[in-house]
Amino acid sequence: MKNYTFIFLLTFSLYSSQIQRFTYEYNFITDSTNRAGIKKEIMLLDIKSSGSNYYSYDVFVTDSIISAELEKQGDSETPWGAIKPNSNFKGSIRSKVSKEYPDYKTYLHTSLSSDFYKIEETDKPVWKIHSEKMKIGSYSSQKATTKYLGRQWTAWFCTDLPFQDGPYKFYGLPGLIVKLEDKAQTHVMTLVGNKTVKEAVIQKKNENHAFGPQNEIAVNNQQFIKLWQEHVRDPNKITRQKMLALGNDAQGNSNFSFMDATGKKLDPNEAMRNNEKQFRENLKKSNNRLDLDLYRY
Repeated sequence: MKNYTFIFLLTFSLYSSQIQRFTYEYNFITDSTNRAGIKKEIMLLDIKSSGSNYYSYDVFVTDSIISAELEKQGDSETPWGAIKPNSNFKGSIRSKVSKEYPDYKTYLHTSLSSDFYKIEETDKPVWKIHSEKMKIGSYSSQKATTKYLGRQWTAWFCTDLPFQDGPYKFYGLPGLIVKLEDKAQTHVMTLVGNKTVKEAVIQKKNENHAFGPQNEIAVNNQQFIKLWQEHVRDPNKITRQKMLALGNDAQGNSNFSFMDATGKKLDPNEAMRNNEKQFRENLKKSNNRLDLDLYRY
């Protein structure tokens, strides 16, 4: 039985402007005890004059399908179970990174339970540039290394692509990062294409979920680490807070309800027990997050 807590959809505004779009293939291992469990996701880095956005193409396509279905039904709060999954539903990376030029203010946009956060990155990568050069695909590139996000990284940058940017939170080299990998090679991002586009699907609006539209909560790294550690200790804390905030109806029943994939209501205590059990199981299998510093516990 799949618990229904909320629907986290990324919806985007379309703007007509000149965008340089770089496509990365991201190969990663989330469970360090299972080296054979390699996952792959296509990521996009959209660069324009005011900044950049890095997000999952696969998740964007999936959310576009779901948003279209919700619009067709005329109900933005339709339970997930009413939207039938299909082979076009792909992607697992729901977080996104935005950078603001010219000072490269960097933000991670992500969620905990039903709360959405805009996390300001307070650290930055400090690079050591090496003389070693290599061809990455069709790109002539040079090596650089850094210790960042709790890992040792090797980057290959291309000065023929005059952007001091790169995938995820990485930037600051004299050319676009065309390949990035950690020392253990469990997180590898490789540039596989680029093109100029007129419409940038990059600006996130309010997400649709069980509690209605909600703005992001602005925090810094240290504040989010504390929130994450609290969430690990008690995965249902935010849910209980929402239940209290919503209160009861005239008959004394909670205005907050849990549903399974079919839309059937569940006993709240049972649903929260199942939610915590599933969270603990997933936590064991996601011990190798890209950002080790942010998700330590």
